Amino acid sequence: MFQPRSDAVQIGYDSFKVPARNGNTFTESNIVRFNLERNMGMADLANSYLEMEVELNHPNSSDLVNATMPMMSLERDIGGSCLIEEMHIRSEGRPIESLRHYAEYAKIHYNATKSESITNKRSRLEGVAKSYMPQDNSFYTNNQPIASIAANSAVNGITLATNNYWKPIRRKICIPLLGGIFTSPRSFPLMGMPLEVELIMAKHLRVLRVANIGDGINAVAVQNIAAGVALVELSTIYIDGRSQFNSPAGGGAGTAASITPNTVTALTEGEEQLNQLNNCWFRPGQVVRVYAPAGSDIAIDNAANPAFGTLPGDNESGINRTIQSVKVIDQTGPAAQRGHIAITFTDALTNGVSALGSTGLSVSTTDQSGNPLVVAVNGTNPATPGPFGYQIFNPRLVIQKVIPPPQVMSQMASAISRGGMNMDIVSWTAIDNAIPAGQTNTTNILPIDLSRVKSIMSVPTNTNNQDNVLNSNAIQGANLNSFQYQMQVDGKLIPDRVCDLRVERFPVVLTPAANQTLKPYRIGSFVSGFHRYEVEKALRSANIDYTNTNFLTNNPSTLDSITNNYNQTEPGCWFVGRSFGAGVGSSKNLVGKSVLLYLNYKTANNTVGKLIKNFVVHIRTISLDMNGVSVFY
Repeated sequence: MFQPRSDAVQIGYDSFKVPARNGNTFTESNIVRFNLERNMGMADLANSYLEMEVELNHPNSSDLVNATMPMMSLERDIGGSCLIEEMHIRSEGRPIESLRHYAEYAKIHYNATKSESITNKRSRLEGVAKSYMPQDNSFYTNNQPIASIAANSAVNGITLATNNYWKPIRRKICIPLLGGIFTSPRSFPLMGMPLEVELIMAKHLRVLRVANIGDGINAVAVQNIAAGVALVELSTIYIDGRSQFNSPAGGGAGTAASITPNTVTALTEGEEQLNQLNNCWFRPGQVVRVYAPAGSDIAIDNAANPAFGTLPGDNESGINRTIQSVKVIDQTGPAAQRGHIAITFTDALTNGVSALGSTGLSVSTTDQSGNPLVVAVNGTNPATPGPFGYQIFNPRLVIQKVIPPPQVMSQMASAISRGGMNMDIVSWTAIDNAIPAGQTNTTNILPIDLSRVKSIMSVPTNTNNQDNVLNSNAIQGANLNSFQYQMQVDGKLIPDRVCDLRVERFPVVLTPAANQTLKPYRIGSFVSGFHRYEVEKALRSANIDYTNTNFLTNNPSTLDSITNNYNQTEPGCWFVGRSFGAGVGSSKNLVGKSVLLYLNYKTANNTVGKLIKNFVVHIRTISLDMNGVSVFY
């Protein structure tokens, strides 16, 4: 009859943006600092986030140089989070959290919580992508899906004059911060504990990836050049793997049905991704490398050219060229070229008339080691590519402010004056162990000395070839031919039997033909149940609400075999873990106790050095009293 009066506390919410105190523009190895002052009151840091604008260009490169560069992307699994190398949080000079290897921890967190819906949300907000193809790249515009042409010329299709090719854009991203302070569900009393948040930006080459079809492959097969070719055809190549750029190809290759739009059917709204140019990473002004085997016209005619040859890391000779135009040949064009992407260069590939022809050709946006290409600047080459890089503009911490009623604030002040206000957070400490190449049986000492450890997640990374836009060696855990592991804590072996890390090698991986795409289910490696069980327990104890463990692959990634590939080119993050305590929510006191990780590798092909990044997830207590801030580990 009468509604009872509610005794719920009415809490108001607001939000505000905190700009970086030390500038508006940052790049690799820079430090970004934010001050969260006392006058900000109570803050809901678990729902706060970092927003910034990102542009994937080197800060010292001009527009002319940027036009020659390949399309890039951030690490696809974690997007903008890969830009953070370390995060340090202090209160009036006292360290609260020092989170090293931030991107590596984010790799575990994002892969374990990945789902279709979460990936879609992260792609819109954080710069995460489902692939490194242009259709999934939010840091660039796409080539305009123009009509196909019947006859190739140097000036038709997409050209510099038409200005309808892909370009880098300054993209705004919003990143939730990991760690203890920014994931605690309790509101944080900034009025009694002001914070300084310090972010150290990662190196360019460890977070950038060049656009590729998968497996780090950015080389595309090129149609053979027949003998007797002359004029503009001497400056043109035709892409052979049409389906890589979303052409239907297959049995309808070269017909009107396989070309969108064509002379019969116009492009309708929503069909842009059926156009090959729309999902193509080539554009006018870009410098690419055409690889040609010995004995081809390209190799013979350019033998005396200083620009022609084998670069360090390449296994074949090639010549660098600047693209003049890109187009698609329609169904009325020459029979052998219908439905193919045609790329015309500003310089001819051979001299005069092609006498012998050229076979076994491919075109790539970098050399085979992932380095930028170089051309001599002249009338046909307006600029040469520069270094890879990224820039960050206008970083802001968006803080969710909590406005509690006066009686709640009075109770908090009373609690502080009576001896202290305590707050538990779940944080991590990173401990590194190095393993030299060739060492198979390893004993890794973990000097933890913490009172409330929840779990340990050990991530072995490949120390070779880390600064490379073709792989994720620097931040992705890898199997690297591991065999088994076990831990020893205070003289006791845990688990009580050795955990096997070998994987089932099934099914056989086949090389896709030129007109087929790489299948996502081709991985062909399945993790043992014991390893997966230990990982699930470690994730759950680390307060990571995992949804899958499919990221625990040994990343074979080779197209025609199942052999172990040491370069991490596919998504995922392999690691070994162990949960501590009696169950979820509990912890273990490791003060004064020895902790050893026995991680063994197979003798065969054990040729790379490893760096194990051990994330010790534990509980910290932050205490606020009349004497200031104290942190208990």
